[in-house]
Amino acid sequence: MKQTQRHDAIVDLVRRQGYVSTEELVEHFEVSPQTIRRDLNDLADQNKIQRHHRGAALPSSSENTAWQARKMIWSAEKARIAERVASEIPDGATLFIDIGTTPEAVVHALLNHKNLRVVTNNINVATLLMSKPDFRLIIAGGEVRTRAGGIMDEATLDFISQFRLDFGIIGISSIDYGRFAAGVRLP
Repeated sequence: MKQTQRHDAIVDLVRRQGYVSTEELVEHFEVSPQTIRRDLNDLADQNKIQRHHRGAALPSSSENTAWQARKMIWSAEKARIAERVASEIPDGATLFIDIGTTPEAVVHALLNHKNLRVVTNNINVATLLMSKPDFRLIIAGGEVRTRAGGIMDEATLDFISQFRLDFGIIGISSIDYGRFAAGVRLP
C-alpha cells in the first residue's frame, strides 16, 4: 500500500473509532512501528489527526469528542490516576464525583472501598455504584447532557452545594500539552 493510501486509511480509521492505537495500526497495515509513527507525525503536521503518545485521535476542536472515544483515549493513564486518587480516599468518606471519563475511571478504582457516601451529577457513575449496597448514592437532578451522562444546570449546582464533602473528584476537558510543556500560561 502506498503511503498516501495508508494515510487516508489511517484518517478514516480515526474518524470511525475516535482513537486508534499505534499497535493497532502496526497490525492493521503490517508495517513497522517506526513507519506508523512517521505516518502519524505527518498527519498531525497536516492537522488531520491529533498525535498521542500511543496513538492518534481526531484533532482538537471546540466540540467535545464523543464520550466513548474520550473513554478510550489515554485509558491506561486514566487508570493509573484513578488508582492513585482512590488510594487517598479512606473508607467511610463523603465525596462528590463530577462528569468525565477520568472521574468514571476513579469510580472503578473505588469499588473495593467500604461505606462511601457519593454525591454525583453523573449518570454513568450512579450506574456503576448502584451495585455497592454499602455505598450511599445521591444523584443530582437537572438537565441531562446526552451521551456524556452528565446532569448539569443551575438546579444541579444548588443541589450539590447543600452537601459537606470530604473529597471532590473533578474532571477537566483537556490540557493542551504543547502549550503546557512550553510553559505557556493557559487562559
